[in-house]
Amino acid sequence: MWGNLEDLCDLFFELSNEDRMNILRELQKGSANITGLSRAMDISTQEVSRHVSRFVECDVVSKDGSGAYWLTPFGDLVLSQIQGLSFASVHREYFKDHVLSDLPANFLCRIGELGSCDLVDDVMVVFHNVERLIEEAEEYIWRLTDRYNMMSLPHLEAATERGVQFRLLQTRGFEYPPEWPGAGEVMSDSRLKGPLKVKISYSANVFIAMSEKEVAIVAFPSVNDRFDYLGFTSRDRRFHGWCAEVFQFYWERARFQEGFNE
Repeated sequence: MWGNLEDLCDLFFELSNEDRMNILRELQKGSANITGLSRAMDISTQEVSRHVSRFVECDVVSKDGSGAYWLTPFGDLVLSQIQGLSFASVHREYFKDHVLSDLPANFLCRIGELGSCDLVDDVMVVFHNVERLIEEAEEYIWRLTDRYNMMSLPHLEAATERGVQFRLLQTRGFEYPPEWPGAGEVMSDSRLKGPLKVKISYSANVFIAMSEKEVAIVAFPSVNDRFDYLGFTSRDRRFHGWCAEVFQFYWERARFQEGFNE
């Protein structure tokens, strides 16, 4: 599974220097010569030359006839894989006690796509962002959740009245609030206006609230398999695309809740 660990460790060693990593980020923007890299990095040409030579030796960077350096396809691949490690490292405090192991491997391998985000570590801010998202949505609202937030139901009813599509996907371990019978009537009334669909997934274990404009929150369960609803928010296109694919993955494999069939 791991292949040649010596080669992998050698590669990690070459990447374990901040200046070298910044050189790779500069070359990701396009080819550059030693002088240009030195100017962009604000370090000496001697230091840049030494760092670049190390990357050339391990096939991450190549040099053309004009003296310009550029990322090889291998170097570009390495950087794309580092994005996930970078995201995890930046948010290591969060991931010390939040679990992603339930995610399908194809999404976990692309976790670096969440890099352009803000961490929301206040649950009241999370709920405020969700309500604002509902109020501002024009096309759709998708919720993947382990419980209903009763405070947001009036906003959801108003959204369906103005024609916003609402998809609600219940995760495994879903819990109904004590007031659910009354809320059910609100949901049913919204359904009669057209765009409400409710499904149940027995494998999904992630919390998502998103619209066509943004992701108000994507949150992961804690080590005790419960949600504290703290997580990440962004309007970034790649971030939004990752969350949309996760939602659709579980939605396509879920079954309709009784009374909410197509």
